[in-house]
Amino acid sequence: MSVKKGLVTCLAIAAVCATFQQTVHADEVSGKQYTSSTVNQLVSSVKSASDETSLSGLVSSPLVVGATSISGNAVANAKVDVWVNGSLKATVYADAKGNFTVEVPALAKGQIVQLRSTLDDWSADSNRYEVVEKEPVVLTPLAVGETKVSGIAAPKSKVDVWVAGALKATVQADEGGIWVANVPALEVGNTVQVRASMGDWYADSARYEVTSKEPVVITALVADETRIGGVAVPNSKVDVWVGGLLMATAYADETGIWNADIPALVKNQYVQIRSSVGKWYADSTRYQVVDKTLDLLISLKAGGTKVAGVSAPGSTVNVWIDGAIEATVTTDETGIWVAKVPALTEGQVVQAKANIGGYWYAEGASVTVVK
Repeated sequence: MSVKKGLVTCLAIAAVCATFQQTVHADEVSGKQYTSSTVNQLVSSVKSASDETSLSGLVSSPLVVGATSISGNAVANAKVDVWVNGSLKATVYADAKGNFTVEVPALAKGQIVQLRSTLDDWSADSNRYEVVEKEPVVLTPLAVGETKVSGIAAPKSKVDVWVAGALKATVQADEGGIWVANVPALEVGNTVQVRASMGDWYADSARYEVTSKEPVVITALVADETRIGGVAVPNSKVDVWVGGLLMATAYADETGIWNADIPALVKNQYVQIRSSVGKWYADSTRYQVVDKTLDLLISLKAGGTKVAGVSAPGSTVNVWIDGAIEATVTTDETGIWVAKVPALTEGQVVQAKANIGGYWYAEGASVTVVK
């Protein structure tokens, strides 16, 4: 099928009836059969319209995976052919108001649906619609500061964008299901959810969580570790680079969490993460792999007020003195940590214990303070 250049989008009788009322009066538009000459006069007369009754046919039901019926609106009493991927799947006649519903084989993602309306010697092809997944999805990076959200939903559906439980934008998806909405600047921790609807039908997206733009590693980067994980922009592609080489690619879920298997890490290797969505990307800091054990970097002498050492980058370190926690700090990307403590006294026993997220633990040796 070819799309005709003279395709006119809408029958807006209320808006343009004055132009052609000698041909068709407003009260004759609905419920009476058109002739091809009448339709051709409408085609030549209507130049713009707010009414969504397209001469060439409009789909009004969700074109989503698994759908087995298609509803829409065309010229009253016109024959409507329904084509899926270039193959004629059904033929139906619109009623006196132009409405039609037809059964088709279950639709699959990526298929193209098009209508052809015919009345006597007149015919016109509709826009080409693309079948998408039932649930709408967000495709743009949901990172702090972003003011635009876009994605895919049922073609021609209404799309409501909710941020932190409040409706922030309403737009319409195009024939391919693409939609774009402007929203207030996103903040870390905001949840974003999208609802697509057509008439009584609706579908909700997953609940996405807004993250920082830069990805982070939240697992222990220690020697011999073969599993790495962290947080990145939701649904982004995550590339894991170790020692300057790409070692793994994973995808963050709707909350931004990702995990990947890598070759065993070696002490002093550098690890960096790149998160990307389309042409957008952001890189993490460069992390340095350390030993599994916690090492102290300074000697512990009486009168000292600092304890320092090395642990997994990003870990929480508790400094214990004589069985009580005297300081808690977080290591930097190289694993270095420094804690201020009450003045040490000779004979005290100091031990550092580290953890990440409550699932990784490491303990350093107990060290006695000397004079």
